[in-house]
Amino acid sequence: MSSILFFVTVFVAVFSVLNPIGAIPTLMALTENYTPAERKRVIKRSITIAGGVVIAFMFIGIYIFSVLGINLSDFEVAGGILLFKVAFDMLQGKTSNTKMTSAEEQDTISREAVGVVPLGMPLLAGPGTITTTMIYFNLTSNSLGDKMFVLLAVILTLIAAFVILRFSTILFKRLGKTGSLVISRIMGLLLAAIGIGFISHGIFGIYQQLV
Repeated sequence: MSSILFFVTVFVAVFSVLNPIGAIPTLMALTENYTPAERKRVIKRSITIAGGVVIAFMFIGIYIFSVLGINLSDFEVAGGILLFKVAFDMLQGKTSNTKMTSAEEQDTISREAVGVVPLGMPLLAGPGTITTTMIYFNLTSNSLGDKMFVLLAVILTLIAAFVILRFSTILFKRLGKTGSLVISRIMGLLLAAIGIGFISHGIFGIYQQLV
């Protein structure tokens, strides 16, 4: 796979699982009575938290695996199943409970706290996002350049998510909840295919180890 194709693949995967467009209805509901300045602060905080969590796990996740004795191929299979679950929920037009539970959605202590929970995590930086970035970043076939492409894809996705959420009011009026769900379902289909790819690649890796 060429570097450019790899970068595009990673960007599409991370953008699909992070799903900022699908997060718009939740953002609008949680910040309904907020001023524009308050909503902007919430969005900044959510992107900062999501970015910090995802990038941290990209770099240290593999060392956690080493301590726990987890093989990357095993994680690819488990991660692929998780992504398929998230994708299936997206295709059904609902937020996956692997990303956010109803209790987390209601647990908003202060106006800016929603930027941390539930928007920052687990809605944006949920298990699916963390899993996807960790797998791509730590592929054994990756060169240093490929790792930088993964990091760049994550950063560009976070920037795109910030822009989308920043103009969420305008987008929500244009798209409505139905439009957001349609786009989420399209991304869910892409994510399902990526999840299957992770599973098949992980199974092949396990088979090579056994042989």
